Amino acid sequence: MSLEDHWPAGQDEGGGGPRRGLNLRQIEVFRAIMLAGSVSGAGRMLHVSQPAISRMLALSEDRLGFKLFERQRSGLLPTAEARRLFAEVEGLYRGVERVNDLARNLARSGAGSLRIVASASYGERLIPMALQRLLPRNPGARVSLRNVTHDELTARFLSGEADIAISMMAPDHANLKSEELGRDALVCLLPASHPLARRKSLQPQDLAGTAWVGYAADTPLGRVLAGWMGQEAAASADIEVHSPALAIALAQQGLGAALVVGWSLPPALAEGMVLRTLEPPASAGIWAVSSRTEPLSVLARRFLTALGHALAAGPHQI
Repeated sequence: MSLEDHWPAGQDEGGGGPRRGLNLRQIEVFRAIMLAGSVSGAGRMLHVSQPAISRMLALSEDRLGFKLFERQRSGLLPTAEARRLFAEVEGLYRGVERVNDLARNLARSGAGSLRIVASASYGERLIPMALQRLLPRNPGARVSLRNVTHDELTARFLSGEADIAISMMAPDHANLKSEELGRDALVCLLPASHPLARRKSLQPQDLAGTAWVGYAADTPLGRVLAGWMGQEAAASADIEVHSPALAIALAQQGLGAALVVGWSLPPALAEGMVLRTLEPPASAGIWAVSSRTEPLSVLARRFLTALGHALAAGPHQI
């Protein structure tokens, strides 16, 4: 849209009532005339026709109730009022430039805050690995990390307590969007002395007749196991938990084989513990969840990039 669209010929911005101040467009034109020294030069600076600049100048003077320039054969001579006004206008533009400088610095440094909520399985190793890469590259950044259940995740966003979430399952809510970043394979953690440890991989029927740790049916891992074993078989666990961290602790105490995702495992297994793969394979999703109504910050986008590097590196135990 051109300046002519904003200021049609003949439009009366003045009148006999109280004088009004200049709008931002009028300030822009005034500054351009002061810098260029002429209407034609101001038009070239703003890529606007000379008649449009002239009309805007006339409207500005009418609004203010005093002349900004004396028309001379050599050009426009600023009045004393115009010179005082220009000093304030330059202060305004310097302020705008400081805002832009800050915005550029934020984009370069990634300074700011980031509130992450995560499934416990990913909050123990995956998220820390991503932050290990992110934070040295973004000095000054502040991060809040909370492990939450899947049921709590949506509430955290709706209450304004989260910028991004990493979850095993995409929440079903109109104000949230989800992107699957990858899959996390389920494995079985058990003592090396356990009879099933002699097998290279385990099938659903292998768990029959042996103690094992499972998950509540309404949890993401409970749903994955129901798909792998069948609904009834998945409900036959001797101990039911809500977190792979608890399943791992129970397995390490010899209370049963634990079916867990790879990213929930510690960097090094406890002494006397082994892992076995599942046949057929089973996996849980790794989902990035964010608000549909607010764009991701620079820091949040960089966090997702760092998370991608962590996922590419893998949990290493399997």
